[in-house]
Amino acid sequence: MTYKEELERIRRELVERKEDLLSEMNDLPEGKLLVTDEEGLRKYIQRIPATGNRKKAHRYGVKKKPEVLNGLVRKEYVSETLRVIDQDIRAVELACRRYKPIDEETIMREFLAKYPELVNGIYHGIIDPEEWIKRFSRMDNYHPESLKHTAADGTKSRSKNELYIASRLDHYGLIYRWDCPTGIPGLYRNPDYSILRRRDWRIIYWEHFGMMDIPSYKAEYKEKMEEYEAAGIVPWDNLIMTFDTVEGGMRADIIEAMIKCWLL
Repeated sequence: MTYKEELERIRRELVERKEDLLSEMNDLPEGKLLVTDEEGLRKYIQRIPATGNRKKAHRYGVKKKPEVLNGLVRKEYVSETLRVIDQDIRAVELACRRYKPIDEETIMREFLAKYPELVNGIYHGIIDPEEWIKRFSRMDNYHPESLKHTAADGTKSRSKNELYIASRLDHYGLIYRWDCPTGIPGLYRNPDYSILRRRDWRIIYWEHFGMMDIPSYKAEYKEKMEEYEAAGIVPWDNLIMTFDTVEGGMRADIIEAMIKCWLL
């Protein structure tokens, strides 16, 4: 289902709900409920406006007429609901008119027509895994001094926790790269892992953060997240974020859950 079809479905449901409420309104008591306080006594009044042959508005006490009183209370709710529904219908209709289908190939074709020199650095649309592996590789000169740990395949890692995440990605046979450029123009960050998700061949990025108690590291984290968001890399969409515990350890159960929910 496309997003536009979902918008149209919502509009149909709103219109149907409006029709039901308008039909119910015809069976509710005439007029409007007024509530007044006089000398410490609360009064409930049915006010019927002057219309047609009725020269003057009429008022009737309904405190001892529970059916009329409850009907007028219900009428207040129905009236407010109809107002909100009309507002929502206008909003959905406007969204339908302005909606533009997501067609990554068309969007990237238009972009690359303006900047053809960027064709080799941009991921656009669905990509073949072998092509992705050849196109994207780790930057060997990306802070090599901090690569103190070695994975089973000889790949260097900065921390035991990052090494553990890589081992779980390997366990599930996921295709991923360490510290490789995203290919997004203007973004000069290399996520810890760039993972090619099998179910839709979409690239999912993973950042594991430690040392959040160090002010300079925390400031770098905030700056990085702002740059990611500006480039369209956002949590709960195409970015997984995990963190060291306060003691510097990690939650293996959370790592496992992230992989199963987002990558398999």
